[in-house]
Amino acid sequence: MLEIADNFPPGYSSVNKFGRNTSVAIGVQEEIWDGSIAYSFPSTALITSMSQTADQVAMRGGNIEIQGLDADWKLVTQTKALDASLTTTVVTLATPLIRIFRMRVLENVVGNSAIRVHNAGETVDYAIISAGNNQTLMAIYTVPKHHTAYMTGYYAHINPVFNNDPTSNPITIWARDNANGYAKQLKHVVGLIADGFQHKFSPYPKFGEKTDIYITAQPVGKAADVTAGFDLILRK
Repeated sequence: MLEIADNFPPGYSSVNKFGRNTSVAIGVQEEIWDGSIAYSFPSTALITSMSQTADQVAMRGGNIEIQGLDADWKLVTQTKALDASLTTTVVTLATPLIRIFRMRVLENVVGNSAIRVHNAGETVDYAIISAGNNQTLMAIYTVPKHHTAYMTGYYAHINPVFNNDPTSNPITIWARDNANGYAKQLKHVVGLIADGFQHKFSPYPKFGEKTDIYITAQPVGKAADVTAGFDLILRK
């Protein structure tokens, strides 16, 4: 595992995805990400723009790293600066994306307002850096073109924010094989109550290129604040 973290042998790398949804609605199945609503996966490269929700003087012109897949499902890491005069001004990404799975602030400034990547009309958010975090919290990943992913394990936990825990909270791993036109398929589920869990796979489940992998929660009886994540070995 140490060698894989150092990209050895050649063609192998590691992916650590971790997310948090601070308010999963009662009885609603929501992905674990910063948006705290059901996530929208675009069918074309609609992920084109970035802005900050409220103007932050210290963040003006600040560089944001954006990791995702281009229109051909190839891995792209790009750096884009927020507007230098008003961070709420929409800026256009150099490469439009069909998927996004991580953003992080590349400045010595802590964001005090959400930084969002969205479509051109700002009607759908695809990634959000919440105030104070300086990177996204998304238990969502899509396998790049010409790659294969192997899941070593995943975890989830209910954070004690609300007055009472839900009576149950099914945590589900989903995979959608876009390369073959398959709808989402359930890959593993745990009926989480309160204390959380960590599950290790042996052997590792295998996911092909263009496959969306993500975690959902669906609390019963009470809303829930859920943290979850998974680890992948990526092979090119």
